[in-house]
Amino acid sequence: MRIKFLSVIVSFLVVSVALSSCLKSEDNYELSSDATIHAFGIDTIHGKYYKFTIDQINRVIYNRDSLPVGSDTIIDRILIDTMTVTGWITSGSPDTLFVRRDSVDLRPAMNNSGGMKFKVYAADGVTNREYTLKINVHLQDPDSLVWTDMQTKGGIFSDMVNEGEQKAVVLEGNLFVYTSATGAYKTSTSPDKYAWNKLHVSGLPSDAKLTSVVEYNGMLYMLTASKKVYISEDGAAWAENATLGNNVIALIGGFSDRLSGILEIDGKKYFNISKDGKNWEVAAAGTASTLEEVPLGFPTENIISTLTQTGNGVEKVLLAGMPLADNKMTTPWFSLDGRGWAALTGASYNAYCPGISHPVIMHYGDMFYCFGGEMDAIYRSVEGLAWYKTKSKILLPREFKGKGAYSVVVEPTRDKTVASADKRDFIWVVFGGNGAKNEVWRGRLNRLGFEIQ
Repeated sequence: MRIKFLSVIVSFLVVSVALSSCLKSEDNYELSSDATIHAFGIDTIHGKYYKFTIDQINRVIYNRDSLPVGSDTIIDRILIDTMTVTGWITSGSPDTLFVRRDSVDLRPAMNNSGGMKFKVYAADGVTNREYTLKINVHLQDPDSLVWTDMQTKGGIFSDMVNEGEQKAVVLEGNLFVYTSATGAYKTSTSPDKYAWNKLHVSGLPSDAKLTSVVEYNGMLYMLTASKKVYISEDGAAWAENATLGNNVIALIGGFSDRLSGILEIDGKKYFNISKDGKNWEVAAAGTASTLEEVPLGFPTENIISTLTQTGNGVEKVLLAGMPLADNKMTTPWFSLDGRGWAALTGASYNAYCPGISHPVIMHYGDMFYCFGGEMDAIYRSVEGLAWYKTKSKILLPREFKGKGAYSVVVEPTRDKTVASADKRDFIWVVFGGNGAKNEVWRGRLNRLGFEIQ
């Protein structure tokens, strides 16, 4: 129920006159001039209370944590359970007394509208302030993974990779796709700068293993079949890094301050690390006894790693690759230092990731995910031990199924405070190789592209 503002003032003056006639003339009472909203809150949305912030300087009330998708069907008739003032409040045009116990339609305050205006009157009946209520509501489900076929954003870099495999890698804000020892394609990963350019690659020998390429400390590293390491600063010009030797079986990226690798010494395989990207921590072949031997079943091809942290802030890298130690299940391996790796074997009989050809593992949006093979399912895990097939929100497009040849790379947003237009956190999936038609897809969890309020 709402009453015209004029009648409110008249009633207030009548009460004031009546009170003053009952008081002795020598008693002086000063009514408050506080016209401030001290607290604001609405009823719960799906059982959750959303806190509102009051900007007293600009007189704006807003919620930092946006309401969930579909909240407009709830706030169209909702109770304001908290709106603390010393006087009274009016709204609308003309001014009408705002009755806080009534259900209110707050949809006019949603998102980028001008907001809802409220005028707060102090107890003195003279002082007043105008406030604007703005309610932020998600227009997208923040926990859904959304995919974009990049053909809708620009031309594909090549219709066909006729021979061998291709491999995608990110370096300094650019996505590189290597299709041969002499050819590659490059595009910016910035959302508004997607455009492929052909890249002439020089310095790589013909036996370069494209699938071995990793990025470390602003450089790209690639192996050859002859176990040598080649490096590049720009992705185009490559040169051998002789100080890393000619006995390197595999390279493992992921750590921020070290490159892990597998070296063959006297017919056995050992883990080693390099912090400068030029020399191994243990260089001499005769010191193999100080290195940890690679356990049986550890992958050495098509390795994909992902970085996370333990509860006390120590870096932790998980990886998966080929060949699989057990075709029944995909077993991730983890390390805290790159010098030694251990298998994460599922503790539950039925909570494991099945055997996936060329598995992709990533820590993304506070969860581990694994997929690959027929590209028809994604498996999730909190710690990398128990795995469960996702049933909603985090899914692969139907178009992925059965495509076969692919490479996947994730580029995290380093600076989480940048504007949404500059955020990355994209999952790039590039199909092609061995004669398969090339396609490029880009996926992102909605909330990783939102502004941080």
